Amino acid sequence: MGVTSLLVAQKQMNMPIRVALHNLFRSDSTVSECLSEYDKSDEIMSTKEIFKHSSSLPPGEIRLLSLVPSSSTLNFRLITTPLSSPVPYLALSYVWGTPKTASDSSAPSISVDNQPFIVTPNLHSALTSLLTPELQSGLPIWVDAVCINQVDNVEKEGQIKQMDQVYRNSERVIVHLGDSPNPDTARAVQQLRRLGKKVWDADAVILREQDMQHWPNFDHLDDEPEEKRRRTAVRDKIFKMIKQERGGITWPRPKIPASAALDLFHRPWFGRAWVIQELVMAPDHERGDGGCVFAVGAERIRWEHLWAAHLFLVLWFILEARSIGNAKTYLGKLIAFGVYVRRTGMVPRPFSARAAQTLGLRKKYLQGELGLRLKDLLLQLYVGDSGGLLGCRYPQDKVNALRGMSSDGEMLDRFMTPGADWVDIYTSLARYLYEDGDLGFLGLCRQRNPRLPSWVPDWSQQQRPPWLGYSGDKGIPLYNAGGDTRAEVLARGEDGRVLVLKGYIVDTIQDVGSLWVADLADDFNWESAKLRIDDIDRFLSLSEKYTPQTARWRIMSADKELNDVMHQRRATQVSQKSFALLESATKLYDPGAGSFGAWYLTYRNVLMSLYGSRAFISNKGYVGLCPGTADLEDTIFIPSGSHCPYAIRKQPAPASVSDAEERWILLGEAYVHGIMDGELELGKPTSGITASMFSLA
Repeated sequence: MGVTSLLVAQKQMNMPIRVALHNLFRSDSTVSECLSEYDKSDEIMSTKEIFKHSSSLPPGEIRLLSLVPSSSTLNFRLITTPLSSPVPYLALSYVWGTPKTASDSSAPSISVDNQPFIVTPNLHSALTSLLTPELQSGLPIWVDAVCINQVDNVEKEGQIKQMDQVYRNSERVIVHLGDSPNPDTARAVQQLRRLGKKVWDADAVILREQDMQHWPNFDHLDDEPEEKRRRTAVRDKIFKMIKQERGGITWPRPKIPASAALDLFHRPWFGRAWVIQELVMAPDHERGDGGCVFAVGAERIRWEHLWAAHLFLVLWFILEARSIGNAKTYLGKLIAFGVYVRRTGMVPRPFSARAAQTLGLRKKYLQGELGLRLKDLLLQLYVGDSGGLLGCRYPQDKVNALRGMSSDGEMLDRFMTPGADWVDIYTSLARYLYEDGDLGFLGLCRQRNPRLPSWVPDWSQQQRPPWLGYSGDKGIPLYNAGGDTRAEVLARGEDGRVLVLKGYIVDTIQDVGSLWVADLADDFNWESAKLRIDDIDRFLSLSEKYTPQTARWRIMSADKELNDVMHQRRATQVSQKSFALLESATKLYDPGAGSFGAWYLTYRNVLMSLYGSRAFISNKGYVGLCPGTADLEDTIFIPSGSHCPYAIRKQPAPASVSDAEERWILLGEAYVHGIMDGELELGKPTSGITASMFSLA
């Protein structure tokens, strides 16, 4: 859960408290913003002019950097070892940073085999901080920028394919988060280490994702009594620690420098795609010395203690913030806000959703809870409303970084050849996913690069979750528009940029309403909400298919809502009541009308998740929601086996297509009221709808 700054400047001090409180639980993009400097340069650090590796690595071997004995400087020699039975070694995980060329007089260097080797400032900082004590211990270290010949594409491709083994076979992975620029940073690491050990020793590792979703009430979890007792005991221990660690209203001050601690989780390392594999695949040592250790300057903290300390901070700050939301009056909220500041030692500010996810993925992996199919990892890492973009220097690396973790990652070898264009890689990957029967990825194609076909998700961007959820292996779909039909993807033709699907035409769009202009990153747009209600009412008045009073509140939210633990479900009477309150508030144009009730906090998020949508009516009188890019004469169709309909647009057939084959552009998901549960009986003679083949371009 993200937390944003509230009143850190005079301008914010003057804004309404309800707006400040609304911002309290918004997600942040700090990680992606601070990564921009690392992604602007396409330049690769030049080593040709200074250092040349003596030979290419044979398959199954790696190079290691070994500190020259008795050296107190960064003076190394390269050694090779078989990866299957290597000498004991460390592995470094770090952010490359902006590369410099040999001609740059400020470019730092190390000595390798008595030759200068230009390195990035980040790597130089990392090796300097590890000089004592890690490198002085005698263990060599694996560093990708030096141990892989970066100008030998064949060698680089082979080494990338075995990077998961490199980290798994190491004695320990050292994560360099960066330097410690001030005493508060060092003290934060020290306090996190102390606190994290306490939380870890309290058996917090047994807490699961569903426990966090129900926190702090475990009574309704379907667990054995003994398991429930264990989790309750952990919860009570953490609550006790919070009381001990937080400050008082007047005195004492909190023991943890909270702001400096949160700074650590916003460091660029947490925003890189490659580090996921490096952390997850670090060895799991039972002997207590940690398979993964984070380094901040001279300070060290083990992964398990950093994970536990982060969990503590999240639970602590949420507990303090809850009192603000529970306050009934404006004055009460101001008082609760002041108490929050005194007890935490800071104004509310963002958590890094990326840090929480990255640290938690290792826990899931070690406990066997991490889905390791490629499509599962793509959804976990690259789809979400918060967390910012996971950075890579090249678009293809967004996929390459998952290869070693994926149980089906070897499939990528079919099309991830040296020099392959990222557009071809993304296109081949999408085809593989669809041929595997998972048409839900079609819902991830609204944010697209013009170089990609309309049916190919652009993994170089952080993708927003589909409006209508997923199909496939992510549980029971929320909708089942395709009924009993099964996905059918035809074999690739001559044009690899075309996807041929079996599907059914529902109808043609006759008219569209206004665009919903606000998403989760914006304040709630009351004018858009009023226009959406007006559009739905206007279209329902023109249709004879529905009972308007029921249809209007269901169409408004695409017939979905959030339950008590923020999971999507089909809409209930809760949404009907929320719609009535929303309608009253829009008539008054009063953002404060009940805005801090439970109905607002959840219903508002459902509506804003439908960003970029508009209401529509079709020629046959179907009413629903379609993509903002859809317009009159566009087509609504249901791919065979799909859980939801999609809007598509007919395109002129290319001159090269001799049979005048129709081509379609995918526009995005569509909610069509009254057909989302298989009511059309597609594939049956009684449906009256004939299947066709659709070539998406």
